[in-house]
Formats: sequence, structure tokens, C-alpha cells
Amino acid sequence: MAPKLRFLLALVPALVFGVPAVADNVNENDLGLTLQALRNNLSKDYDKRVAADKSFDNQYRAQRREMIATMKKCNELAILLYSQKQDFTFDLTYALESVTREYDDYMTHRLPYDRIVGRLDWDIERYARLVESLRRIPPEVSSVEVLPDSLAYRNRSIDSLDRARWGNRTPEEIQRLRAAIRERMRSDSTNTDRPFSLSEEESANRDSCLLYASELLKLSAKSKARIISDSTHYQRSYLRLKESYDYAQTRYVQLQNRIFVQGQTAYPSILKRFGSYWRMVSRELKEKYDFANLDNVDKETITFNSASRGPLLVSFLLIQLLSLGLSILVISLLFRLLARVVKPLQKVPQEQRIGYILLISVIICGLLTFLPSKTSNFIVTSANLIGTYLWLLAAVIAALLVRLKPKSLHNGLKLYRPLLIAAIVVISLRVVFMPNTTMNVLFPPILLLFSVWQLIACFKHGNEVPDVDRTFGWITFFVFALSLGVSFFGYIFFALIIMVWWFFQMAIIHTVATLSHLLEQFREKRMPHMISEYKKRLTFLNASDRDGLIFGATWMYDLIKSVILPVLALQAIPLCIRLSLEVFDFSDLYNTIYNHPFVNLTNAEGVTGLRLSFRTLVTASCLFFVFRYINYALTSIFQVVKYKEFLKANGRSVVRKNEVNLSLGKSVINTLVWFVYIVMVVIMVKLPTSSLTIIAGGLSAGIGIALKDIINNIIYGVQLMSGRLRVGDWIICDGVRGKVTKIGYQSTEIETIEGAVLSYLNANLFAKNFSNLTRYDPYEFIKIVVGVPYGTDVEKVRGVLEEAMQEMRTKDSYNRDVVEPRKGIWIAFEDFGDSSVNIAVKQNVLVAEHIAYCDRAREVIYNALDSAGINIPFPQRDIHIISGAKE
Repeated sequence: MAPKLRFLLALVPALVFGVPAVADNVNENDLGLTLQALRNNLSKDYDKRVAADKSFDNQYRAQRREMIATMKKCNELAILLYSQKQDFTFDLTYALESVTREYDDYMTHRLPYDRIVGRLDWDIERYARLVESLRRIPPEVSSVEVLPDSLAYRNRSIDSLDRARWGNRTPEEIQRLRAAIRERMRSDSTNTDRPFSLSEEESANRDSCLLYASELLKLSAKSKARIISDSTHYQRSYLRLKESYDYAQTRYVQLQNRIFVQGQTAYPSILKRFGSYWRMVSRELKEKYDFANLDNVDKETITFNSASRGPLLVSFLLIQLLSLGLSILVISLLFRLLARVVKPLQKVPQEQRIGYILLISVIICGLLTFLPSKTSNFIVTSANLIGTYLWLLAAVIAALLVRLKPKSLHNGLKLYRPLLIAAIVVISLRVVFMPNTTMNVLFPPILLLFSVWQLIACFKHGNEVPDVDRTFGWITFFVFALSLGVSFFGYIFFALIIMVWWFFQMAIIHTVATLSHLLEQFREKRMPHMISEYKKRLTFLNASDRDGLIFGATWMYDLIKSVILPVLALQAIPLCIRLSLEVFDFSDLYNTIYNHPFVNLTNAEGVTGLRLSFRTLVTASCLFFVFRYINYALTSIFQVVKYKEFLKANGRSVVRKNEVNLSLGKSVINTLVWFVYIVMVVIMVKLPTSSLTIIAGGLSAGIGIALKDIINNIIYGVQLMSGRLRVGDWIICDGVRGKVTKIGYQSTEIETIEGAVLSYLNANLFAKNFSNLTRYDPYEFIKIVVGVPYGTDVEKVRGVLEEAMQEMRTKDSYNRDVVEPRKGIWIAFEDFGDSSVNIAVKQNVLVAEHIAYCDRAREVIYNALDSAGINIPFPQRDIHIISGAKE
């Protein structure tokens, strides 16, 4: 195992505490105060560094042990890898995967020794220069005795000047001259600007600083020596592991070629020499699974190459199966005991009772299987494989319990029984590392047996289960048949991979089916109440308009149904391929198939122009569902916010239909969300943005000319949505009256009063002089003219009509007055007609109620006049007939 990062975590405080806080309390204008502050800071840093080094020493020893363990592990893996025989495919793939996994873990947790050494070199040079600077301050210190010459820093230029100054004098003479100079400098009291020299107190502070800085320098140098020594051993471990890794990659390619291209021995050839092959199988089984090898076995000494490994794995497998059987027995007894006490359990049908017992037993065994263990790695791997089988078993049983009725449950379990038993057989072959010859001889007959069994189950029980389960049963049969055909021609391990892939696929399918069924039950039983309660809080909307604004009640359901389940469905196939390949330690092959790009276009400079892989396509598809949900969520939230802003701004408590313009906001949200999605997809496929810019610039002129009309429609559509029109507005355009039902980026749709739908291009509609009847006022003026005979009392007519028209002052579905209450309904003398006196009934009516109001109002007027005995004259003409002309 690679060394942990604890070593780094211990080293960092040591390095940090070694950095003197010389900047604190330093007065650059007073050297004495600077030396005093520096002494205090270096003293604190030295104490911290010494304390940190004690912890560092402990961590260093632990790191050394881990490094030795890593080196030992590298040697063990090399022996494990190079000792595997070619005809033991399971053993070889395990060894190859172990080396690959160890190498990947090593590279992931590799310690950055170069960076650590660089930081230490920085500190070493800094401390060395600090010591030299302190030593040179007058009066100079000839040497720092506590510091080795190898760590001392020397300024060659200053040293050469000193040698020229003192000439060939002896060290004793130089010391006497320096002492005399210092004495002369101290005694010169007549010059206030005397030459610089430290006082005795300042010299003492300088000596303390020299001591602490020198000790910190030596500690940093000591740490560097340790790091360099460890990095050398670390590099040797890396090279040794890299050698094994390269060998493993070569063998992976050869092994994959044998499994998927060359194949093993075809079964017709085995049948021709069945006797010799059977003897080889007997010999292999006896050598590899001889239980006599378990005598006097020390668990601590068991390795993958031990002779006891085979019988140990067989024993482990038997123990797991016996544990499952024992769990079923115990749970059955407990269920019977509880059924006597708990009355609801007595009503559970026998078929469901068996299903619950199996499910609880499988879950318990699965949890126990995945408990952490300190046993050998191959035992842990085997336990994980058993856990995957239990997951398949639990998924199928849970799905059948949730989806099927008791009468169909029994047949469903029988339909899936061949699949479940075949799964444990195939997993068992992998758990015990079955030899190749045994696989070649035994596996095709096993597949033939399960194919026939599954075929009988489909015919016998397929009609007793739902269509989806019957379909899965037949697909399972075809998978068995396909695996049988592949293995018959010698591709044994390819057939194994197909089988295991279908096992995982069925587990995920049933898991998703169970979640989907539970979600639908939740929708049917709980969602109506939740939606109803949420709608009650939307008091600012009419009851009919609340259906489109229930995101606050359904967001979790929508998230699961619109995002999680589709993403699970998309990820199911690649996930199952990965799991099936990892069962046989072919994770590298999965990366080649799924992650490696099948399209990788580059230019002459090597810059990627397009990079497509199955992973990219699946990820882009998953992101589509995610962004679709984000778009839906943001749109719903925007509507609520917009409604509340409108209510607050207008001091209202109710929002009428189409009273708030939401078209532009929805369009902006929709554009931004999908623009971000497109950008992410472009980044994933590695399209160079520089190339896109060049292409966009080169094509902009041509696109602008070719798409001029489209761009105009988009621009005018945005302007229409920004205020001139709203969905729900009533307009009159080209003499056609209708309601705006949709404003898009290219066209606007209008529903006429006859029910027809007209579509206007945005540019054309923008250029027309259309009338927006509801832009500022929801009411429009209506005049209904009726004629009465000449000689009729107009005041009487006015009174009759005023009284009759009162019934037209009703409310609409939003509790608005259909007739504007401020102006009401008034009757006016309109004109003198040819055959009647024309009386006008005038009012302001809601635009949306125009047609229905006029139809009803005419009927009311006619009935009122008729009841009052007032006739409505029809046109009259006097015709004079001339009998003949005068002669």
C-alpha cells in the first residue's frame, strides 16, 4: 500500500514553524530594536520547531514502516504476477488487477518529494544568508562555531575585499587590529555621527539571533537529508512497481485477445477427446481443491499462491450458502411466531410470506457479507462477488413483491428461478478461481441445462405473469442460448462475461422497476392530497389556473421521475458492462470501451477538434434530463415570483388570467438554460472555442444574409414579448378578431372567435396596425342598436331596457364585473331610421366576454320589448302601381 499523507501533514507544521516571523514588530529605522524583535521571534520559532520535530520523528518512523511495507508489497505483487500460469485465467486476471490497482493507488497518493525539498532548500538558503548578515554587522564575528562550514554562506566579493585589506597578516594580528578599531570607535565621543558599531546589549541580541538561526538552519538541513534519502527509496519502489505494471498491461492485451478473439478449445474438439480432457479436469480439481491442504493452516500465512487457497475458497463459498439457508430457516420460524401474535401477519398470503422471508434473509446476509474484514484480499474479493449475487436476488424478489399480485408472485419466482440459480453457479466459478480446462469441459453443459430449464419456465409460467416479466423471461432464455453458442465455439470466458452482464442488467432493471412502481403508488395515493393542499395556498390565482403552478408540491416527484429514473436507465448498460468486466478484473478493458474516444480529431498542431466517447454521449444525455428539469423548475419559480411582484405592486389579492406578461421571462430562462447546456456539451466534446470563433466570424455574413428573415422574426418576437403583446391578449388584425395563444421566436398564433388558428410571422405582425383590445383596459365599448315604431314613447322604451339589462351585470370566472360598474349601461336615442326610431344600448364589456355578452343581450332586449308590447318594426316600403300611361 502507498504511504499515507500523514508524513506530509507532520512535515508541514515543522516547515511552517521554522519560518521566522521577522516582519513582526521590526523597526527598520532602529537596528537595535530590530535585533531584539528578531531574537524574540527566532526563539519562539525554534521552540515550536523543536516541538514539531518530536512529532515529526514519530510520523517519520511510521512513514518509514509504511514505505518498507510498500516495497515489500511491490515484491510480493511481482512474485504473484510472474508466478501465474497461462492456463489459469481467473488467477492471472486477479494478479494483473492487483498490480494495476496497486499502481493506480501508488500514483494517486504519491508524495511530492520534489516540492518538499524545494521548500527546504528555500529555508536553508534563507537561514544561511540570515546568519551571514548577522555575522557581518560590526563588530563582525569571525565565525559561527555551532554552524558547520558546509551550511555556511559566504559572500565571495566581500571575502576578497577582506583579504586585500588585511594582506598577509596572521589571524592574531587581525584580531588585535579589529579590537583596536572597535575601541577607537567607542572612544570617539567628539563626533556624533561616529562610525556604526553594535553596543554590548545589541551584540548579545545578535549572538542570540545567530544561535537560533543556526539551529533552525541545521534542523532544515537534517529534514532535507531525510527527505532525499526517502525519495531515493521511494523512487526505487516506483520503478519496481512500474516494471510490474508494464508487464501486466502487456499480459492484459494478450489475455483479452485470447478471450475475445482467439478463444479456447471448441467443444466439438473436446468431445472427440473427452476422456483425456476429463482426466485433466480430475487432476486439476484434485490439485487445486484438495481439502487435505487445510490441515494445520495458519490464517496469517495464507497467500494467493498458497496450496490451501483453493479449498479455503470452496469452504468460504459453502459457508456463505449455508448461512443464506440458515437465515431463511430462522426468519421463517420467526415469521411463524410473530404471525401468532400479530394478527395482520396472518392475513398475508402464503406466496407473499415466502417472498418476504427470502427478501429479509437475503438483505441480512448481504449486510453481513459487506462487513469490513482483515482477511486476505482474495477472500474480500470473493465476499464482494457473493454480495453482488445477493443484490441481484434481493432486487428480483423486491420487484416481484411490489409489482405482482399474490397469485402471480409464485409463478414469477419460478420464472426467474433458473436465472437466480445460474447466477450463483457462475459467481461460484469465479469465486473459487476455476481452472481453464475445467471451465472448457463443464461450462457448456451447464449452460445447456439452464437454457432448457429457462425455456420450460417460459412456456409453463410465462402466461401467468405480467407481460414485462414474460418478456424478461424470454430475453433471459436468449441470453442463455447466446452464451451457450459462444461457449460451444470455445469462447468460454466471453460467454461468462455475457452471463454476468445480464445478471447485473436484470438487477438494475428490477431496481428501477421497483422504484418506478413505488413512485407511481405514491403519486396515486399521496400526490392528490398534497396537490390539493398546495393549491389552497395559491389564493391569488383562479382555480382553473392553479394546475400549471404546482411545482412546489410535485418538485420531488418530478425530480425522481424526470431526472433520477431516466439517468439510472441511461447509466444502466455501461454500469452493468463495467461491473461484469470487473468481476473478471477487466476494468482496464472497460476504460478502453467506455472512456476511450472512438472519434478523436486533431489538427496539424495536435489540438483536439472533436472528441467523442460513449462516456461523453451518455453524460450529455443525462445532462439533458437535468437541464430540462432545471428549466421547468426555474420557469415555475419565475411565475410565482412574477405573480407576487404584480400583487405587491398593484395592491391586489387576485391575478386574473393572462394579466401578467410571462412570455419574455419564460423565453429568457429557456434560452439561458439550454445555452449553458450547449456550452457544456461543446466543452465535453473538446470543440476548440478558437475554431468556433473563426468559423462563426467567417460564416456570419453569409448566415446573416441567408437568415435575415429568421433573425428579423426573432428580434420582432422579442419586442412583441417585451410588452406589445401577451399571451391571452385580444387583438384585431386585418379585420380578424382573436386571442393570442402563443408568441414564439418566429410567429405568433391567434385563435379567432370561430375557433380557427391563424399564424402571423412576427415581422409581418409587427408591421401591421393591429389593435390590442386588452393592453391597458380589459373592457371595450359595445353598442347594440334596436328599432321601435315611430310614435313609441322613448322614455318607456328606456325604462324597459334599463330594467331588463340589469340581469346582464354578472361576474366572470375571476369575479370581475362583466359590465364595467363605473359606466354601467345607458340607453340613448340613436337616430331616425327609415322605418323605426333607433335606440342604442351602450355599455363597456369585458373583451373576453364580448361574443357571449352580445348574444345574450340581444335576446334579453327582444324579450323585454316583446313583454312590454313594443314591436320591433321591419323595413316598410310604399309601392305605387301605375296602371297605364295617358294617351
